[in-house]
Amino acid sequence: MNYEEFIKIYFEENSFLNKKDRDKLTEMIRIVSYPTNKIILPRGEKSNQVGIISKGLIRGYDKSDRTVWLLHEDNVYGLTKTASLEYSSSLTYETLEETTLFLFNYPDLENTIREYPNVAALMMMFWKNMTEEVCKNYYVFLHSTPEERYLHLLNQDSKLILRVKSKDIATYLGIHPASLSRLKKRHFNPSHNPKISS
Repeated sequence: MNYEEFIKIYFEENSFLNKKDRDKLTEMIRIVSYPTNKIILPRGEKSNQVGIISKGLIRGYDKSDRTVWLLHEDNVYGLTKTASLEYSSSLTYETLEETTLFLFNYPDLENTIREYPNVAALMMMFWKNMTEEVCKNYYVFLHSTPEERYLHLLNQDSKLILRVKSKDIATYLGIHPASLSRLKKRHFNPSHNPKISS
């Protein structure tokens, strides 16, 4: 998705934004592309950048190399505590594919909300969606069996199984790679695309 397509689709999805809002947001957007296997935010560093993934895949992992987040197209990138509260990131974020991000500087967004109340509403939606996603994933991982977590991941986006290495999927689900292999054989039919990550 190129810049013009992204802007058109994003503004159509948020039709409450008027022309003044759209012009301001367009002025503030920064497009950044990263190659595969690029660390874009090391653990322990700070970042005030937030945005949306236009293309690609990002893995967030802890100091034990355990996968905590898998972020793909249309997912929000950036967390409240690192962007607005200026906390250091507890995770390392690395691209698994060539990735394009549409980024905003969070302090700049905050500075616009008095003059642009619709931008404030957009920010509230932004954080609400992120919070809902965090809470939903937390509940699933807390109350589900490994098999149920795997099926939840399939229902969210079955293509992730093809795009992410098995060892990273396994740590994300909290299971051993051998257990993941058994779950794949039981529930996943890759005949439509034989290129499964190993």
